[in-house]
Amino acid sequence: MKTLIWDFNGTIIDDAVYCLEIEKKMLRDRGMYADFTLEEYKDMFCFPVINYYYKLSYTFENESYDDISVEFNRLYAEGFSSVKLVEGFRETIAKATKLGYQHVILSATREDLLKKQCRDLGIDGLFKEILGTDNLLAGSKIDMAKRWMKENVIVPEDCLYIGDTIHDLETAAALNIKNYTLVSCGHQSYKVLKEYTDRVVHSLSEVPL
Repeated sequence: MKTLIWDFNGTIIDDAVYCLEIEKKMLRDRGMYADFTLEEYKDMFCFPVINYYYKLSYTFENESYDDISVEFNRLYAEGFSSVKLVEGFRETIAKATKLGYQHVILSATREDLLKKQCRDLGIDGLFKEILGTDNLLAGSKIDMAKRWMKENVIVPEDCLYIGDTIHDLETAAALNIKNYTLVSCGHQSYKVLKEYTDRVVHSLSEVPL
């Protein structure tokens, strides 16, 4: 069976604006510049996430990266009910299922929270597996995915990977998945993604299955 591996934030859920609003609140609370546009955010956002915070002018002299991450995740969880699915997600996953794909989520979100978020959105039943990390610090997804693929005898040639960041491109490459597409409706801009690959589209409806 073919496997479609989905990133979560920015690929399945439309949370870029929501994340930016949280970041702006945190910056204002610290008396820091906060008037970033969505386009500026999508040009700045990167992995590892600590480098993105440096771009926002955090120095971590008086508070740690862990402290910032805990605050962000607390605020994110408090208002998660306002987050919606990316436009075209349900249509795309239904089409892919008809084409014989099974579906897996691969996310840097902590696994228990990820599964709760999927239940809250009513999409948990669409996936064979929901794979998250064991912490909230947006760590690498690669080792987790390699382990899952080995345990389930999933070969890269039978996989399609959909994500919205350069980290997803790196993850696909590390998993030897040649069939991937990046969507620019998430956390990194079309301009940034195109610097690394030509396999970029603007929306899920444009993803070749």
